[in-house]
Amino acid sequence: MKLDRIWLDVGTAVLAAVVGAALALDRAGVWVPSDPLVVTLVVVTALLAIVPAVLQAVSTARGRRAAAARELWDDLLSGALWAVVDASAADPRDLALAGYRLDASRRRPARLSRVHRVRARRRPAASGVRWAPGKGVIGECVATGTVVARDVTALDAAGERQGLTPEEFRLVRGKYAVVVAVPLVDDAGASSAVTGCLALDGPPGSLEQLTTPEVLGVLEATSRALQRLTGGVPVAAPLGAAPGADRLRAALERQASPADRVAAVGGAR
Repeated sequence: MKLDRIWLDVGTAVLAAVVGAALALDRAGVWVPSDPLVVTLVVVTALLAIVPAVLQAVSTARGRRAAAARELWDDLLSGALWAVVDASAADPRDLALAGYRLDASRRRPARLSRVHRVRARRRPAASGVRWAPGKGVIGECVATGTVVARDVTALDAAGERQGLTPEEFRLVRGKYAVVVAVPLVDDAGASSAVTGCLALDGPPGSLEQLTTPEVLGVLEATSRALQRLTGGVPVAAPLGAAPGADRLRAALERQASPADRVAAVGGAR
């Protein structure tokens, strides 16, 4: 997007310079264009004058939308992380929760882009790996549309790359332990489609603790709430509450989340 904007700015500047030179030559009598061409040059000059303002307005609107989306994800994931703590009695400093969006286009292979992540300071930072369907735990989750939970410590020790290249495996080896991935599913249309996933990271030995029905219920409830709030399903549409909805709802209420987000979770009122 930034590169496209740069080329647009460069193209606009070049066109403005050409039009300005043409009008200057006309005023100097060096070049005598036809009347229709003069009118065209004047109109183009006027349009070029407002292009920067239009681009700035569009950029500002996009920035506001992006900031609102980040705040929404941060609020939901923060509440979900505390709901997981309530459900599992895990140390919050050992947990991290991230959301990934499936980006697919005809110009490049499908890949998973991280939308947002909440974590304690002692959790590992992002790996820098470009995740994709079929690559790692989250890639398997998106490719199959099912919950995937692994303690990757043993896999790392055995050298199992899980679809990663040797360089990617080097970057992530030993970085993560338990990963629990739950798909994000858009079922608003005639058929369901996986649009991404949620990934819960935990410490070594916590696989059983983080895969109880209560914890998986919280992640499922978070997935459904995001589905409602990001346009997958209208908030007013009937959508059954996931088993962990009450726990997630309570966590959101404790952190004073907006009422529409609490309502999107469902569960007891």
